[in-house]
Amino acid sequence: MKIGIDIDDTLTDIGEKLEQEAKKYAKQLGKEEQNISELSNKNDGKILQRKYGFTYEELKYFLKEIHEGVTRCAVPRVNAKETIKKLREKGNQICIITARDSEFHDDPYQLSKDWLDKNKIEYDKLIVNAREKASICKQEEIDVFIDDQLNNCIAVADIGIKTIRISRDKTQYKNIITLENWEEINNYISKME
Repeated sequence: MKIGIDIDDTLTDIGEKLEQEAKKYAKQLGKEEQNISELSNKNDGKILQRKYGFTYEELKYFLKEIHEGVTRCAVPRVNAKETIKKLREKGNQICIITARDSEFHDDPYQLSKDWLDKNKIEYDKLIVNAREKASICKQEEIDVFIDDQLNNCIAVADIGIKTIRISRDKTQYKNIITLENWEEINNYISKME
């Protein structure tokens, strides 16, 4: 199988830390958090922009300086590295698909590659600038896609690709398998093989 995997909050568990940093940054700017409930259909920072009232330049600073700092120090989720190694040993191809992009990062490819290499996460291909993950999964002929963001999972599942959402949220969505951790992901994919 060809397995597509996101990085931020999928291979890592940085959502809470990023949220803390966004709140801290917004407070420094004198901005208040807004209550928003809708999903964004793109991975472009618009949710943060609306939630905290960041201007484009403030958002760009947050993603370039603060987000990158958090992601560089992030550690892999428990069993992520081991699960990916086992999947590759069984002949599966691993395609890392991240929305880290050139608009907000100087070199999203190198940023991602450095983190993957530092943490010894095996992969066959790395794709950055992936705001439209469904089209990339289709183009790459992905069989199974793993991500944390519901909007990405819905879009990919809607084109008929088996989709796993890593989340503590147990709400079930059509055609999406929600699992809490990489041990559960390993068990689920092992049964598929």
